Amino acid sequence: MCHGKLGPVGGPPLKKFSSLRCSPSPLLFPRELSKSAKPCAYVGDAISVRTANARIARFAAWANTLAVAHERDHEVIPADPDGAVTLRRLRRTVAWFINRQPGGRIALVVQYGHLRASLAESYGGRSRVDMLQILDLEQALATADTLAAAAERLDHGEGVSGPAATRYIAATQEFQAAYTGGFASKRQYKALLDNPRLQVFDHPKALLTCNHDPLKALCDPNRGKPGTQPQRTPSQDRCHSACANISRTDTHIERIQVEVDRIDVEITDGLVPLPIHQRLRQRQATLNEIITRHQATRILPNSSENTQ
Repeated sequence: MCHGKLGPVGGPPLKKFSSLRCSPSPLLFPRELSKSAKPCAYVGDAISVRTANARIARFAAWANTLAVAHERDHEVIPADPDGAVTLRRLRRTVAWFINRQPGGRIALVVQYGHLRASLAESYGGRSRVDMLQILDLEQALATADTLAAAAERLDHGEGVSGPAATRYIAATQEFQAAYTGGFASKRQYKALLDNPRLQVFDHPKALLTCNHDPLKALCDPNRGKPGTQPQRTPSQDRCHSACANISRTDTHIERIQVEVDRIDVEITDGLVPLPIHQRLRQRQATLNEIITRHQATRILPNSSENTQ
């Protein structure tokens, strides 16, 4: 039986949502929703790999037809020189997007049902070599993207502030010297992961960059406790404003100014309750302090000679 209420939609979306909500299966795409016959040897509850591969191809064709119809040729999915996109390869693509979200590394291992030893030694038996490679590669690619963007900002004359400003600049310079043009081998991305000086993580929600040093990370509740392993990556949901790993560039300050202006508009509207109004004022004051401090203390790459 169907359960729940559907929102105000109609046509094909309504039909699809109705089909999904009518299924009691905990799976998003159970085999019962597929009209095609299954081989007798297939006993799984989800759609088969062959069906999934066919649907990926149909989705790409549908997306391309839609893009052409709306004269958005730049959004057409190009033919893959390595052949058809299969379910195995799609897993790699999905991992790329998940890992680049705040807390994405944990979400990735939960989504894929694997845990790496560095996250929980006691669950090491659930780890699989291919998944560990995906996690490490995605970690390295995300770090490389962050450092490449950082290097581009500094090359365009941006300044840096914060307790870890000189470490941020040193990391981008070392990355440029070692990895200009990207990495070509597993050895290179492993070297990037293992280099403590290059552990730089952008934190969009907190409007800062974390230059992760486990010994200074205030986001680690077990920091300094005997018998515990330091975190290899920061906990973005526990970011602490007094942490010595923080740095900010002019780009971060521009984003902070946008947030200040947004808060000002919300306050000026006069539609928020008094308690929320007070919290917005406090938030705005904190952000303005960050802007003022950045403008007073920002340094440029050629002026940073000491490593923090």
